[in-house]
Amino acid sequence: MNQESDFCYIRSVDYPDGAILPKRVARISPDDRGFYFADGVYEVIRTYQGRLFHFHDHLTRFKNSLQAVRINLPDIDRIEQICYELLRYNNLTNADAFFYIQVTRGVSPRNLLFPSPAPTPTLYISVMPITPPIAERKDGIKVITVPDIRWHRCDIKAIGLLPSVLARQAAAEAGAQEALFVRDGIVTEGTHTNLFGVKQGTVITHPLNNHILPGVTRIVLLKLCARLQLPLRETTLTESELYQQDELFVTSTTWEVVPIVEVNTKPIGSGKPGPITRKLQEEFGKYVREIVEQSNSA
Repeated sequence: MNQESDFCYIRSVDYPDGAILPKRVARISPDDRGFYFADGVYEVIRTYQGRLFHFHDHLTRFKNSLQAVRINLPDIDRIEQICYELLRYNNLTNADAFFYIQVTRGVSPRNLLFPSPAPTPTLYISVMPITPPIAERKDGIKVITVPDIRWHRCDIKAIGLLPSVLARQAAAEAGAQEALFVRDGIVTEGTHTNLFGVKQGTVITHPLNNHILPGVTRIVLLKLCARLQLPLRETTLTESELYQQDELFVTSTTWEVVPIVEVNTKPIGSGKPGPITRKLQEEFGKYVREIVEQSNSA
């Protein structure tokens, strides 16, 4: 096995059988529909100590995205094997890392219509070590709100993320770490996070529909609320209701559970991470340790 670092996986017209190779020599055609139209979907999966976390929930979401945009990926069930191979190639077999997995409709002359016959989809997978957001988890983050100018299928993890790029940049320029989207007065989610509120001991989060991504960490948090016997409501929050919450926090694959202490320069609750957020952070850590121990003993 070649020990050169920073390996990725590509299957495309240039690599019809699929190949693991250094990123610096990998190539994707400029006629790829992902390049022309952002015609593709993606998934992000993380590891803890080299163990894939909730892989099958991620794979289910990935399959749903592919089905929604009508891309047939014949070797989708090989993704788990490829991920573990990439961990070995990149010397990350015992590390906390995350995979970026992208599929486009493939290479074809520029035309909005689906190519016929369908080209070979382009599959790209990379893995990188995670730098945990220690300060953000400990101290909480500041966020801003922005108009939700995205399309109406945010439940599809599509690669066209320009609205999220612009919103996250606006947050950074305002001295904040995340932006929350507001659609018709309702706060939907963050640029790469699901949003939760806490009011009088009840945890609140947006119901699953086409306006939010069905986050895998969100799934875990719902289970942990049940485990801790915390009341939970899946309902919408208006922008004005944000400021009335006792606590706010966001979740994501790479961030886990991060408190929000300020929205649009206004403090939330005491202006510090709240007790229920802290309890869920602690319980999430326990849950991860349980998963890793089960994997080690299997």
